[in-house]
Amino acid sequence: MLSKHETKILKFIKYTPILIVSFFSILITYLIFLDKNTEYKEDIEQIRKTFLEYNKNQIRSEVNRIYDYLLYEKENSELHLKSLIKTKVQLAHEIMMYIYEKYKETESKEQILERIKDALRYYRFNQNRAYFFIYEKNGKNVMLPPQSQMEGKNFWNHKDAKGKYTIQEITTLLKTEEEPFYEWYWYKPNENNKQKKKIGIVKEFKPYNLFVGTGDYIEDYEEEVKQKILKYIQDFKYSINGYVFITDYDGNFLSHIKKSYIGLNRINLKDNNGFMITKETIKVAKNGSGYISYIGTIKPDIKLSAEKITYVKGFTPWNWAIATGFYTGELEKQINEKEIKIKERNKKDIISFFVISIFVILVFVLLSFYISRVLEKHFLKYKKEVLSHIDENRKKDSVYAQQSKMAAMGEMLQNIAHQWRQPLSSISMLSSGVKFKGEMDILDEKDLYKSMDDITKSTKYLSQTIEDFTDFFNPNKKIAPFNLEKSINKALNLLEIQLKNNDIKIILNSENIDIHGYENEFIQVIINICNNAKDELIQSSLDEKLIIIEVKKQNELAYVSIKDNAGGINEDIINRIFEPYFTTKHKSQGTGIGLYMSREIIVNHMKGTLLVKNDEFTFNNKQYKGALFEITLNFNI
Repeated sequence: MLSKHETKILKFIKYTPILIVSFFSILITYLIFLDKNTEYKEDIEQIRKTFLEYNKNQIRSEVNRIYDYLLYEKENSELHLKSLIKTKVQLAHEIMMYIYEKYKETESKEQILERIKDALRYYRFNQNRAYFFIYEKNGKNVMLPPQSQMEGKNFWNHKDAKGKYTIQEITTLLKTEEEPFYEWYWYKPNENNKQKKKIGIVKEFKPYNLFVGTGDYIEDYEEEVKQKILKYIQDFKYSINGYVFITDYDGNFLSHIKKSYIGLNRINLKDNNGFMITKETIKVAKNGSGYISYIGTIKPDIKLSAEKITYVKGFTPWNWAIATGFYTGELEKQINEKEIKIKERNKKDIISFFVISIFVILVFVLLSFYISRVLEKHFLKYKKEVLSHIDENRKKDSVYAQQSKMAAMGEMLQNIAHQWRQPLSSISMLSSGVKFKGEMDILDEKDLYKSMDDITKSTKYLSQTIEDFTDFFNPNKKIAPFNLEKSINKALNLLEIQLKNNDIKIILNSENIDIHGYENEFIQVIINICNNAKDELIQSSLDEKLIIIEVKKQNELAYVSIKDNAGGINEDIINRIFEPYFTTKHKSQGTGIGLYMSREIIVNHMKGTLLVKNDEFTFNNKQYKGALFEITLNFNI
């Protein structure tokens, strides 16, 4: 028979899955609705973000394309000009050589030069700005354009606006180059004889030791290039409403889809919200590049104003602001279309999940009824088996508890025996020494008192060892403050005779550090480690046997290191020395429990760390190797 409690468990198993599935089906349906609603908002936001990001990237790309085009034309305008004037000066030189070759046998130099000047004087190119000039290498001008008052003058000492001796420098260049290019400043017509920068080329006419040249004003040629560029941009469109407009830093419109704006100064242009469009455009251009938002003055397809985001980039060489933008109204169309699709999809998803939930509930109803019947049968069977196992386990528990007590007592006796060996040996050695000196009649009162004091210390240690081990197994040990240096000295006092008798030197370097912990257990650790070092040093043949102890603060912890010069621990066993009952000594010398207990004390009782490694060090200008035990302790457990 099943008890009432077991019957309740079966009912719980039968009905709980149904309730849980029903609850979670309703909950998940609601969560899906919320999730779909959130997803809808996220989709709308993503559309907005994608639309803005895509269009921002597009307008930035278009502006950068125009910027690169301007930069290319600007950087190559000088190359184009050089190529053009080089072709022209070569043509002039060919004409001069043709005339010279044709008339050199029949006419004088003066006559030939007149024919050359007549052929070249009226030749113009580059919008009638550029012309040819001829000079003798001594600086005398041979030919300039008509109406020039300077033809025939000597310009050897002439300096341009920058202080350059132009004729002298050109003559020097012709010594090493056949067709050198040269930049200088020259008087520009119709500008009050102001000198403007020109770039030109000269070519030597060897028959008469002359040179012919031509050039053009750079700013005029650049202006010609600008007009060509502006014409290209004026006709440039990249979408239905996409166009690029350019204004200079003074607010003059240089290019715009609405041609009536070109040439107008619209520095004070502002939108319906008072946004100063032109001023902000120029401001952003001067700072490099960036986006601005405003109500555009005209949207090409509807011929009306509309909200617009514009990307602006400054072209510093010409003080131009290049800009294009997109109209944000296009976004709403995309959002409305997406909204309809998302609502339809969400509705289908919720209905589908609701149908699935009903099916799952029915399955769990049938399954839970079946499981409850099976469990009812098994409960009766297992109930008998469990009762029988309980009786058996109670008997085993009593046996295990007794065995555990015996094991703990045996381990404690082994630990006491291990700790007593050295003090008992010291007492035996001291008493034998006193007896021997007495028999030999060499015992003085000082030696007697000293030996009795040492025996008393050892017997106190034997008594203290029992108390220490009692504390070790006592869960109610009290934590108390103690000084690390004083505690280490207590441990060393107990080992003093053994260490002296074996010529082992102790070196203690300690900072004054107080911690909270178990002092007696800490002393026991120091004794265990030093005893192990002593045993290894006794077996060595070293002239100087050392145990070096260092105490210091390190990284907010107390750090104690103990090292010897006994040669170190074999690498094959160094990872096992903290195992219980592991020892390399004869049973008469140790049980292998000392280092195991030391780690238990430091790690489990005092919440510190105890590590060991082999270390090489120098002492008194000698190199040694030995075992290094490192203890780290918190100031408070």
